[in-house]
Amino acid sequence: MKTGKKILLVVLVFLLAVLLVLFAFVLYRMKGKASLEDHAAALAGEQQADMAALMARQAQEAEEAGSDVGKIPEEGQVAYHGNLYEYNDDLLTFLCLGVDSRQDIQKEKLPGKGGQADTIVLAVMDQKAKTLKMINISRDTMTKIRLYDTSGLFLYEEEAQLALQYAYGDGKEFSCELMEQAVSNLFYGIPIHGYAAIDVKAVASLNDAVGGVEVTVIEDLSRFMPELALGNTLTLTGRQALHYVQERQVETEELGANSLRMERQKQYLSAFIAKVKEQTRKDITLPVTLYSTASKHMITSITADQAVYLSTIALECTFSMEDMVSVRGIVEKQDVYEEFHIDEQALYDLIIQVFYRQVG
Repeated sequence: MKTGKKILLVVLVFLLAVLLVLFAFVLYRMKGKASLEDHAAALAGEQQADMAALMARQAQEAEEAGSDVGKIPEEGQVAYHGNLYEYNDDLLTFLCLGVDSRQDIQKEKLPGKGGQADTIVLAVMDQKAKTLKMINISRDTMTKIRLYDTSGLFLYEEEAQLALQYAYGDGKEFSCELMEQAVSNLFYGIPIHGYAAIDVKAVASLNDAVGGVEVTVIEDLSRFMPELALGNTLTLTGRQALHYVQERQVETEELGANSLRMERQKQYLSAFIAKVKEQTRKDITLPVTLYSTASKHMITSITADQAVYLSTIALECTFSMEDMVSVRGIVEKQDVYEEFHIDEQALYDLIIQVFYRQVG
């Protein structure tokens, strides 16, 4: 065979190999997207109609009271404040949990011994608009949770702090699935496409992996570490970062200890994401290092094909501290423990703003 033909053959084989790799990547990416949608559908089931039923009831009550009910929704739409909305199916929503457990998060536990979900965040990614929003939900939110006995048999439902729902699973996948269901119920059946639960103790390792995170202390935590005095600006070490996001001053008489901690977590997470972006520009292997570090302390439903799909979307998404919001409500203290009671009107507004789009 002549040299020219050999070169041409090599080029053609190379191009064919590249096309096959690209084709495999596209198929893998499509499989990841489809499986995320399947996960959400399996969770939500008939509950996706809850929001529409709620709005219909509100419209009926308004009509009975003689108020203007506004436009009449078609199937799949909701009427709210005189306008029509439909669920934004470009969204991917993930439940992110920070778990406080004395045992290895990857070790199965008896119901009631699985630890508690101290941090509860919904990450909402818009695939079309390329935006990322995070909704911080108080661990003390009072809602219906499912209780199980030590053999894993369902007992009954009762109203309790949302964080406790994690404890009544196995401390692993079942705990995460229970939390998914409880949060979806709380948000009137919104689809949740996956979950990730990470032991809060992993914060120290992740913090050090990016070279520390700089914050200005917004709550006096000097009783835990002298360096964490109110107003101090410092680059947190791993141990300092763990204290900064984990501690609650529950011994004080002041209400809202968890709300104050949520503000610290919001501040830290925003600074951490900014630091990751900054350091990744210098070292493109950093995300792999972070995933490897987190995976030792994490339970997640996100598979490899889903991760491939999500990474291609996440790289294009915008995110700032303004994109982190908290569910509003009031804090009450019952005996020893605090209860957070959601402002239902504010929750309706938040759901419409984040998960729906206006159509009329």
